[in-house]
Amino acid sequence: MVDTTAEPRTSRGRRARSGGAAGRRQARLKAPIVYPPTTMRNIPSYEVLSTDGLEAIDDYAMGILETTGVEFRDDASAAIWKDAGAEVDGHRIRIPRELIRKLIASIPEEFDYHARNPDRSVRIGGRNMIFGPAYGTPNLIDLDGVRRQATAEDMRMLMKLHHVNPAIHYNGGYTLEPMDVAVPHRHLHMVESSFLTTDKPIMGSPQSDYQARDSVEMARLVFGADRMDSDVVMKAIFNCNSPLVWDKTQLDAIRVYAAENQALLMSPFVLFGASTPVHSLAATAQIIAEVLAGLALTQIIRPGCRAVMGVAPMGVYMKSGSPTFGSPEVSLIMYIFGQMARFYGVPWRTNGAKSGSKQDDLYAGYDSILKVYPAILGGCNLLTHCGGTIEGSLCISMGKLAADAQQILSFQTMLGGVSFDDIDVALGDLAKVGPGGHFFDEDYTRAHMPFLDDVQDNERFETWNAGGSMSVSERGRAWCRNMLERYEEERPVIDEAQREALRDFVERREREIPGAVS
Repeated sequence: MVDTTAEPRTSRGRRARSGGAAGRRQARLKAPIVYPPTTMRNIPSYEVLSTDGLEAIDDYAMGILETTGVEFRDDASAAIWKDAGAEVDGHRIRIPRELIRKLIASIPEEFDYHARNPDRSVRIGGRNMIFGPAYGTPNLIDLDGVRRQATAEDMRMLMKLHHVNPAIHYNGGYTLEPMDVAVPHRHLHMVESSFLTTDKPIMGSPQSDYQARDSVEMARLVFGADRMDSDVVMKAIFNCNSPLVWDKTQLDAIRVYAAENQALLMSPFVLFGASTPVHSLAATAQIIAEVLAGLALTQIIRPGCRAVMGVAPMGVYMKSGSPTFGSPEVSLIMYIFGQMARFYGVPWRTNGAKSGSKQDDLYAGYDSILKVYPAILGGCNLLTHCGGTIEGSLCISMGKLAADAQQILSFQTMLGGVSFDDIDVALGDLAKVGPGGHFFDEDYTRAHMPFLDDVQDNERFETWNAGGSMSVSERGRAWCRNMLERYEEERPVIDEAQREALRDFVERREREIPGAVS
């Protein structure tokens, strides 16, 4: 009897390949989506400075805090610092190093970042690394290749894509700035849409006191008050205005998130050579002083609340003042910043695949990789902006978003390191295949396929040409369309009572908040 269910074989007994390049590619794109857990670092972190160098940077940073000081441009924050024992002169705060060290000692080295779906929760700190998408851009190059302003529907579309993107561990807040929604109301739509479109962890708004409170309250509707008091279910990024200024809007929001025990990513916004000295070590000392001052404030408000050392370093084009990406000085700062975070025992964050390019060209790739590599090798715990950013964060390209996803997945594989597990099995295959053979048909090969990029075209020129000579942008947009189709198959479910409570909250707050409020 003929077994009609068996795979077809060639006359030499090997499994026949069917469908050609297009068929193989389509099969890969329709394969089950695998969502990697928190990436565990099993490779060493790159060390630029010796212990003496780290101690010197620490001493310089502490000197800045004690002598120059940092401005906290808010009366309430100045009063908090005065009660804590700092020297307060208006809004200029000078902080003794002993006080800084005492305060930051209560920051947890690791913590869990919870999702609606427990299977999507991740861990921040230690040897853990998570990857997040880009956010805050007002424009996009859409699925048709057209550059235009972003809408609320575009924002939700990207949230859906992040939900099924296996490279991304959490949703990125304002995945796009919804330019068709009044500024004072955008945070409401962002948080509501985050909960409705994904069950991965989400971000809240840090842009003012009321936006922070609304974000936290909406999270409370989903997770409950008791859960919010003990677990991190929301995080937000807070930018220091370098040099040495924490402004009122950020401070108002910091007090909200710290008091509510949610995660704060304290990140100076740095243009190397413009908002810092044009000296890598001096710039690092300044950034460390800025971030330590912010971290310490969070611990005065609520000792033990989760906080992360952050840095968002960029170069600057000295002819115009525009930000640049992938510069060697910034790479060095990121390596040293990571060492300093480990020196203090605090998790750290930076940003990743960004570029000043205006399209998905060679320099978009160069810029992005030269930002991601220092984060990966420098031991970063949380990497943001891993999806499509061009024009210096003014635009997201859907084509580049897909290519970035493939690169991040390859980095996650690299972070896994190497293992001697199964080496005897693999070498047994070598003994069986012998000189001049190949390993394509071995069971171990099929069970342990090497990383394969779903956007890159690795076929012969003739095959690529016959398939329409698609550019990386076109292939990337096709990948995005496919993943959005997959989203409909894996759409997350939310309790109907929670959905209605979120909608009621948004409608009430839109009535209460004037659309013209800034």
